[in-house]
Amino acid sequence: MNEFQFLFDKICLLNQTYKKLEDEKGENYNLFKVIDMTSNETGVHSAFLADLLNPKGMHHMGDVFLKLFTDEFLNGMFFSTETATVEREKYIGPVTTTTGGRLDILITDVDKKAIIIENKIYASDQKNQLIRYHNYAEEMTSEHELFYLSLDGIVHDEYKTAKCGDKELKEGVNYFTLSYENDILRWLELCRQKVVNKPLIRESISHYINLIKYLTNQTLSKDMEKELTNLILENPIYIKNLGIIRQSITMSVIELQRRFWELLKEKMEGNYPVIEDNTYKYALDKKKNRIKGFYGGMPNNRRYGFEFLVNDCGKYEIRYAIRIDEPMVCGFFIRKKQYDSNDVNLGRRISTREDFGDLIEKIENIKDLGYKHDDGGNWYLGVKDLTPDLRFKTLDSETLFNLSKMDDTVSKIAESITNDINTIKQMTQNLSY
Repeated sequence: MNEFQFLFDKICLLNQTYKKLEDEKGENYNLFKVIDMTSNETGVHSAFLADLLNPKGMHHMGDVFLKLFTDEFLNGMFFSTETATVEREKYIGPVTTTTGGRLDILITDVDKKAIIIENKIYASDQKNQLIRYHNYAEEMTSEHELFYLSLDGIVHDEYKTAKCGDKELKEGVNYFTLSYENDILRWLELCRQKVVNKPLIRESISHYINLIKYLTNQTLSKDMEKELTNLILENPIYIKNLGIIRQSITMSVIELQRRFWELLKEKMEGNYPVIEDNTYKYALDKKKNRIKGFYGGMPNNRRYGFEFLVNDCGKYEIRYAIRIDEPMVCGFFIRKKQYDSNDVNLGRRISTREDFGDLIEKIENIKDLGYKHDDGGNWYLGVKDLTPDLRFKTLDSETLFNLSKMDDTVSKIAESITNDINTIKQMTQNLSY
């Protein structure tokens, strides 16, 4: 036991030492974090990547970055980088089962060859999305490569986005995956090497590299990684017990999240009790064990959480939710009280913008509380990131700091949720649908 106590004490000491060094060097300063734009897919990630890939981008480096990309990732297709044009949010028609939507990044050359990048940070996959983009490319380009870019390089809902009826796209054939965690970081490092004598461009890329490392939980410096590795591998006792050490850490992470939900439920009980029914993914469902599944990589164990009743509106209810995500989100929506399995949208959430426009008008000033409409899934009347910031998947330093003072953090969250529900309740009282 003394051996393992020493190990954890040493790890904590190393972390404190390197953190102090990073603070002294200013290595933790990141503009994207300062302006709270870490996970905006369109306004930050697609915008930054598209400009680097654009031969006419603001970097004025021509096709240098694009050529590095094609050399790294194209799978045999020749692409004329010097003649390339880049478009963001390219509209390809109204969404149907097999066509339409918006391409995050579309790069075409003079020969009508195309590189299409579907960019995913935290947004869920849209129905038949890759199918629709593949069909567009098949019809409108002479040759193409379709990339699915995500933090970890995994299509988390492949059945939803790449399969439609008898048609099924094959990874490595019809589309290719890229990860921010490895692929984009490697490419960005190559890009940075090309601008060592251009400080503004170099440091802009450096800030973005640090952002990607933050989002993919790669914040350890190379020196610290080496010290930690040597610390463990130079002691036979640690090597013999690596399996149980890893298992213990996983169990601790699962228990940490469970305690968060339990404490939040307890603190909300006097004002707005958690609804426990089968109309949503309840975080503390003992049969489903969603928290364990969340860390086991099970795609169906996402977006679970708590729901609270705001107002009864006849056939519908206005509910408030807090859900697991990266970062965690909270918001309010309308749910149909009774439904059957044929009610695809109505079974869970209502297409609020289309069906409840008068309600939207009544509560438009909810934006003053920081809420916005959920453009991605049309689930919420209003949605925002939870405060204080929590990321249970990556467990970044800010999240762990907040969880180390669990009672204080959860008290602040409960107070904020209660205040917002009270405001929404007042805005929507006496409504009936």
